[in-house]
Amino acid sequence: MSALAELQRELQASVLRGVSPPAALDAVVATPVADAAERLDVYVHAYRARLLEVLGNDFPGLRALAGAETFERLGRDYIEVTPSSHANVRWYGDQFAEFARTTSPWAQQPALAAMAAFEWAIGLAFDAAAQDVVDATEVAAIAPQAWPTMQLHLHASLQRLTLAWNAPPIRRALDHDEALPTLVAWAPAQPWIIWRKDATVRYRRLDGDEAAALDAIARGASFAEVCEVLCEFLAIDAVALRAAGFFRQWVEDQWVTSLDATP
Repeated sequence: MSALAELQRELQASVLRGVSPPAALDAVVATPVADAAERLDVYVHAYRARLLEVLGNDFPGLRALAGAETFERLGRDYIEVTPSSHANVRWYGDQFAEFARTTSPWAQQPALAAMAAFEWAIGLAFDAAAQDVVDATEVAAIAPQAWPTMQLHLHASLQRLTLAWNAPPIRRALDHDEALPTLVAWAPAQPWIIWRKDATVRYRRLDGDEAAALDAIARGASFAEVCEVLCEFLAIDAVALRAAGFFRQWVEDQWVTSLDATP
């Protein structure tokens, strides 16, 4: 390793760890205003401040729910054990929800992890790749004999979560500049879907039968197999109409990118 590369490694390590080894300090020129350690600390603190700002932008609902001071403590704890490893800082918060869920003392406040997971899903839905979507005309053209074996392919923006806290109403109130609702635990936990339609991220709660049908589609189930899943929720004579209604709604919501409808 060259002397320059070694120096760069030492400086990077000092910024990431918040500890200034002698090699790094020796490379920094002191001034009458600040010694080497103080000058290097500018970068140590700037690195953490920038990552904290990124987390605040990506998780505004979590910041509102926790309060500014608590959110800063949570964010700084995360930063100390999770150095940025991606060239694009957009992806820095990908482990934030899991960190809050599993790390003391934050694990004792499970609503924080729920909000973080929900808001990360919002970001993933917004950033998902653009895809062509199926329209109602294509659905209407499907031959009746093709419906039993028909399979749907879902848009990359769809994010499925099961939430035990009312994170979505809190985030919605924040986005509309309204008073935040009281934090409430949901028992049982509720299935939610997050997606992008017309460049806008949307989300809603799913009924149990729709959640089961959607999960079956994600596993590659055909229309007939989805109907079998719905038999656990509905009378047999109501199943086909309910499944067709789901398909129609999903197409309208731009969830479906293609259909395999060979008889």
